Amino acid sequence: MRKNMLISLFALLMGAFLMVGCSDEKVSNSEGKEEKATPAEQKKVSNEPETEPKEDENGNVVLTEVGHKTKGEDGTTVELLKIKDVNQNVNIDPIKLTIKDLKVIQMTNVSKDSEEFLLQYTNGTKLPEKLNYLQIQYTAENTEDKNIGWNGIQKIVTNTGEQLDASGNDFIWEENGFDGTFYGKTKHEGTIAVITKSDPNQLKNVKFIIGSTFNPDNYEDITPEQQTQFDF
Repeated sequence: MRKNMLISLFALLMGAFLMVGCSDEKVSNSEGKEEKATPAEQKKVSNEPETEPKEDENGNVVLTEVGHKTKGEDGTTVELLKIKDVNQNVNIDPIKLTIKDLKVIQMTNVSKDSEEFLLQYTNGTKLPEKLNYLQIQYTAENTEDKNIGWNGIQKIVTNTGEQLDASGNDFIWEENGFDGTFYGKTKHEGTIAVITKSDPNQLKNVKFIIGSTFNPDNYEDITPEQQTQFDF
């Protein structure tokens, strides 16, 4: 069974602007005449994302650009630090797994209720002021008519040396009825979120340990465990 809880959020953007100008100096042309410099075109330079985060069909804010920041009703703020649009397939015959994207997200001003919930995924260790987590969005599709079992994405190994339990420590709950078995040609859309202690600036790639597919009647493996790596 997968665990179920999503933090609802509202959009909030913050940014700073830098004015770029030029001095009013005199310059000399090739004929020796001094001409007054003309004003250069001045524009605001923004450190903000170019777009605001949007909501999906369920009303959840979707962070798609580094710097996107949203705030929940409880005051918890999340900000997108890194994103990689992957859209690559991994064949775990007869399951076709598609990794859609990878994100590194930072939570701050975590509310008391959210803190109590998240502590169960840190073995009770006090949460840092800036809590970072990896989020993976994927789809998995059974390409055959018969029922197929799948053990899901099991582990995530980072280039910084962390081995994260994507199955046991996934703190996003999914209320879509998927229990690990595909009943015929069905498709599952999933999201995994696991807390990381790694410095986001040092995260360069992640390796997925992907569980086997099996016959749900006798639990015999069809395709063994697979490994694949993606770069940020």
